[in-house]
Amino acid sequence: MATNISFEIIENRGPNNLRDVLRAKFPKATEVCIAVAFVTESGVHEIIQALRQVSAHGKVRFVTGLYQSVTEPAALRTLLKLQQASRGNLSVRLSREPKFHRKIFLAEGKSRATAIIGSSNLTREGLNSGGELDVMVSLPKSTGAYKRLKDSFEKDWDKRRAVPLTIQQIAKYERSRAKTPIPPSYSQGQLKRILGTDPKHERSSSTNKAARYWRDYFESHVKPRTEKVIEEETNWDEVYDGWFGGNVSPGYQEGDRVFFFDLNSKRKCVYLVEIKETTRTAVPTPDGRHFAAYNCIGMYRRNFSQGLWKDTKTLGITESEIRKAQKLDSVAAKHLMRSIQKKPK
Repeated sequence: MATNISFEIIENRGPNNLRDVLRAKFPKATEVCIAVAFVTESGVHEIIQALRQVSAHGKVRFVTGLYQSVTEPAALRTLLKLQQASRGNLSVRLSREPKFHRKIFLAEGKSRATAIIGSSNLTREGLNSGGELDVMVSLPKSTGAYKRLKDSFEKDWDKRRAVPLTIQQIAKYERSRAKTPIPPSYSQGQLKRILGTDPKHERSSSTNKAARYWRDYFESHVKPRTEKVIEEETNWDEVYDGWFGGNVSPGYQEGDRVFFFDLNSKRKCVYLVEIKETTRTAVPTPDGRHFAAYNCIGMYRRNFSQGLWKDTKTLGITESEIRKAQKLDSVAAKHLMRSIQKKPK
């Protein structure tokens, strides 16, 4: 079986470039599958004739995303026109994954397939630049390796992970993208407003990954203008226990755990939360631009008391030090966890 599999390196230098490979492979294929993070208008036009040729007699499925706002609205409009002209032979979908980052090109024949995987997106630079490197594999469609690769694409294409491209989505995306500065990635709520459906973010298993712990505080409500911006740009109020900003560390990541010293409520307390999502707002707010959404963890909550201060002072967390955000090591995190689980005597 190994003799039926061949490998080639596409260095994107001179005649050995991805553009010419796709132009040669696609017209001969009966089905083409493309999953790329970024698409530009110039990139589409580099292979537009090859896409027309294959869609004249076969099928083309194309899925891309809006990660980092690199994909160009003009490119999406061109793809939509190709879809409409193909009478259903070419279909385009937008990924519901906020950080979609695939780079896969598949070209199938009757019994064999060509798979290209590497660093190239569907941009002019991605198709011709020496800064990119791809591996091309030719193999029987019946091999387990190809079946797994095709299955991966099918999962990306599935309606639970991607939605059909529409002119309304392109218009919303273009308006959002026109804002300055462009967000590094869309939040769940922002992407929902563009796609018209809930985003789908799947994480790999993290059972062996140690959680990162922090301590932080807040002592006043955010301003009404800030609440309005967060409501417009996210769906956090609908899906999470709460969110905060102003002094939020840009270093927070999804899955981080934070011991919050709540200095705002009448009955001050400390409780443990898990960061579910972070964002940098597209426009400034009275409370800054970095925000994080969280869910509370179980019953890890304790009202302020002399006993609590006695426990936390051993960690250097005194009343004068409380207004500081700080990362905690595992020993300090365990100590705080035990402290806030204690019942007052």
